Amino acid sequence: MAQLVFRLKNVPDEEADDIRGLLNEHEIEFYETSAGRWQISMAGIWVRDKTQAQQAKVLIAEDQAQRAARAQQITTRDWLAGFITHARQNPVEFVFTVVAVLLVLSLSVIPFYIGKQLAS
Repeated sequence: MAQLVFRLKNVPDEEADDIRGLLNEHEIEFYETSAGRWQISMAGIWVRDKTQAQQAKVLIAEDQAQRAARAQQITTRDWLAGFITHARQNPVEFVFTVVAVLLVLSLSVIPFYIGKQLAS
């Protein structure tokens, strides 16, 4: 049975290409699945052979550790710039998220407000 060795959701193309190259370099046979049109399936890299899957997981873990060591710390300013850029590129998603948060907050607070009004 195939084993998932690397999830591809939200992974940059460069990193996914590096993982593919790493597996090819070590002659590990793999195949990929996509998330599909509606983004509900599991996008990932899979290995059929159990021993090769274990080897692939070890290699990928080492690669991820090296990437983490090279990664730069994200500052608040960087995070805010990224958030604003994402909101500009995805305005519908941003508005939907704000509306959803406000809806949840209002549904959480309204019972207390009504209870206070009834107690007065």
